[in-house]
Amino acid sequence: MAGSLRRRPIAVLFAVALVAGSVLGLAAPASAHNFLVSSDPSAGQTLTKLPSRFTITTNEGLLDISGHGAGFAFDIEDASGKFYGDGCVTVTGSSMSIAPTIGQAGSYRVLWQIVSADGHIVSNTFNFTWKPSTAFTPAAGASHPQDCGGKSGGTAPPDSTLGQDAYSAPSANLGLVLGIGGGILALGIALAIVLLVTGRRKKP
Repeated sequence: MAGSLRRRPIAVLFAVALVAGSVLGLAAPASAHNFLVSSDPSAGQTLTKLPSRFTITTNEGLLDISGHGAGFAFDIEDASGKFYGDGCVTVTGSSMSIAPTIGQAGSYRVLWQIVSADGHIVSNTFNFTWKPSTAFTPAAGASHPQDCGGKSGGTAPPDSTLGQDAYSAPSANLGLVLGIGGGILALGIALAIVLLVTGRRKKP
């Protein structure tokens, strides 16, 4: 009987470890998608000079299986619905970029789409203003996104799929919150059982 009592706390602790491991294992994938940490141009920026590349940078490496950005998109759209650039996306580490082609001064929208390190598609949009400080020859826009000769780009992510926070990690990921909350609750219950069993052992 005494040996059985001694084994109970060990069995309960083992169960606690299994519960915690499974909960954390389920919670981890919920937060695994890449998220955008910086861009050039940035959201809301008034751009007065074109950078060497338009760039999107995420928190970790991007998954470019094709080697030429298939599945990625980086579209620049003006207020009239015209698109600029050839759609050729360059993926390097955690960033993707395109040549900085743009039209007349005015409001623009960036629509971007990436393939996360976990294989999931992540997309979003943000606005910026183009106000060149020096003489500038605007490029001719197209009625639809270009696809780099069928290699990459070409498909602006539809608004219905946009939802990844543009500049921070998902802070209200329901799966992650519920997973951590459930893990804490399970650990608390298991600890209470251990203390109860241990207390009974000590009674004369």
